[in-house]
Amino acid sequence: MKKNSIKFYDFEKTEFLFESDAEKVAIKEASKPKKRTYKKIIANSFIISFFLIIGFYVASNYVTNETDKLKAAINNSENFEKINEKMNASSDKLEVVNNNYNRKYEVIINKANPISKTDLVKYKIVDVMDNTISNIKLEEETYNNYLRLKDNLLERGYYINIRSGYRTFEESEKIYNSYVTKYGLEYAQKYVATPGVSEHNAGIAFDFIISTNKNAIQTNYESDEYFYLENIAYLYGFIIRYPKDKETITGYSYEPWHLRYVGKDLAKYLKKNNLTLEEYYETGE
Repeated sequence: MKKNSIKFYDFEKTEFLFESDAEKVAIKEASKPKKRTYKKIIANSFIISFFLIIGFYVASNYVTNETDKLKAAINNSENFEKINEKMNASSDKLEVVNNNYNRKYEVIINKANPISKTDLVKYKIVDVMDNTISNIKLEEETYNNYLRLKDNLLERGYYINIRSGYRTFEESEKIYNSYVTKYGLEYAQKYVATPGVSEHNAGIAFDFIISTNKNAIQTNYESDEYFYLENIAYLYGFIIRYPKDKETITGYSYEPWHLRYVGKDLAKYLKKNNLTLEEYYETGE
């Protein structure tokens, strides 16, 4: 069950002074009128400082290298399939709807309603800037509203990054073929989005990471920051596209990390009535 309140924590600023025991002794001794020469004291201080700096440099580089490795793993095409949406057995039962691409943000894109390359030209794809993971793209209006959502989150100390955005048909084909190789054709046809079947192909959906850590590579879906995002995303035109307990309706497994842009009016309506896009079209709205 979701939390019914958002916890905020206040931290007092604390200044930390890092000194080794040897440094403390050196400082104490230097303040005394002893026969110990200043040159020896200075030399010892330089030696201690040198090793402290080297230790800090090594530790910083280790953390940086480990972070870079994790980012590279996400970007690596061999690991790309790990963040691919996964259809379920109900995807074969999805119904064809009358998509109107003049209202391009409200269309359904799924196994029964693939998007064609002809319709893709209606979506202008742009680069995503200031993102932990590089080379991410989104549809222009989707991106602009994502930035507004991002600003809202930043005001509360929450950081959001996109780990997977727009995908070309060729990228979707590559993911699909990787599943065919690993699990066989029957499995891939049943559970993996082929080119044109994924919302990512239009750039109006993305997989995200949200955390209180700017460089986080995973999300805690029981956290305050995720709960907050889940409840205000509609204000910017976004919905959790594949919600929990509606897998048989959407034809996809639960994906708390997958946001879809549908426009502010529709997002508000779907949120208020607890509807998926499939249910919205079934009601004939």
